[in-house]
Amino acid sequence: MNKEKTGGMTKMHIFVLVASCIMAWGVMGMMNAYGVFFTPMGETLGVGRAAVTLHYSLRTLMMGLASPVVAWLISKQISPRKTMPVGMVIYLVMSILIAMAKSVIAVNIFAIFCGLGFALFSYMIITIILGNWFHKNLGTYTGIAMAFSGIGSAVASPIVTKMIALMGFQTAYIVYTVATIAMVVPILFCAFRPEDIGLLPYGAGEEKAANAAETKGTDGNLDIPFRYLSSTAIIIFAMTFLIVGLTSLNSHLPSLAISNGFTADVGALLLSASMIGNLSFKFVLGPIIDKLGALKGFIIVLTISIIGFLIILLVKGAAVPLLIGGFLYGTVFSLGSLGLSLLVRYLFGNDQYNSVYAKTALITSVGSAVFVTVIGALYDLTGSYRVPVLLGICMAAVSLVLTFILMGKARQVRAN
Repeated sequence: MNKEKTGGMTKMHIFVLVASCIMAWGVMGMMNAYGVFFTPMGETLGVGRAAVTLHYSLRTLMMGLASPVVAWLISKQISPRKTMPVGMVIYLVMSILIAMAKSVIAVNIFAIFCGLGFALFSYMIITIILGNWFHKNLGTYTGIAMAFSGIGSAVASPIVTKMIALMGFQTAYIVYTVATIAMVVPILFCAFRPEDIGLLPYGAGEEKAANAAETKGTDGNLDIPFRYLSSTAIIIFAMTFLIVGLTSLNSHLPSLAISNGFTADVGALLLSASMIGNLSFKFVLGPIIDKLGALKGFIIVLTISIIGFLIILLVKGAAVPLLIGGFLYGTVFSLGSLGLSLLVRYLFGNDQYNSVYAKTALITSVGSAVFVTVIGALYDLTGSYRVPVLLGICMAAVSLVLTFILMGKARQVRAN
């Protein structure tokens, strides 16, 4: 039987996956290297680091605020293939203006519009397109795409740093922007839905035997109606906020190692260990969720991350256990970009996914802006990272409890 008619894997499915990987490299991996611009930008404008980082917070918040608008456009049958080029042009123009700006006020204003443009081709588009094209093993394929964001982060940071040294901040910033946009271009050649070009999603119509224990709807999702004040929605929003907080400790790891008496080299290795945990579990979590379900995947990763936090908190004077703790802690990143996406889809179903996930993107933006500042403030108040790590353990534990609550709710939904 023709695989185009049975939901089999075609060359176009493979192209969509490859394009998604490249896009994740650009819009997530490249963005994770953005911090290397803070120092040269501050020196160019003659202001401190805090004044410069404000524009990044404004851009991130605007991305979150605009995400529900992007979801609304999609709900009105306006394909991202039409809106993404608009966002790419806005992002390019605003980035050039940021590079050429002469005052931090101008940078902040341009950054707001830059965030608006970026929202139109953000990582949320990747999860939506993959959800349209892959029904079978969606977790695995989303994990592969999201793993490329980790690869992009590892590769982009040293390259961009070298570019700044060779070209200067302004030219490097523009080249960096153009490179980011170029990595989005391949996805524009993909149909938003396979049905648009006469194909079916991969695995369409197949029974999800691996998820049979969690199945309610025909696609294995629970299809819980979304209401803002429902307990399920509140729990999802709370978990999103807490997981963002957990990942925010990452940027402080080098300083944490130094404050605990280790050398700067160990601090750099600790950050690398965390990123290896981040990258490896983006490959691992998808298959785990495909096999065991989203909720059990969360339980596994949160448990591992708590163990990592405990090792970081308790280890004294031994670098190897500290690095192991950093690796285990880094696994929590897989929940932010991958786990939450699959959990939202499982709880609320494909029809509500775009709208609900866009709302979690807003929570992510707010949480990111809040927790980086909170962790720094806790260190300033206490002179140690012990309190932020203890806070991380508490947040992971609360998230774990909330996951078990969701598991109970899932059983109730399946029973009705």
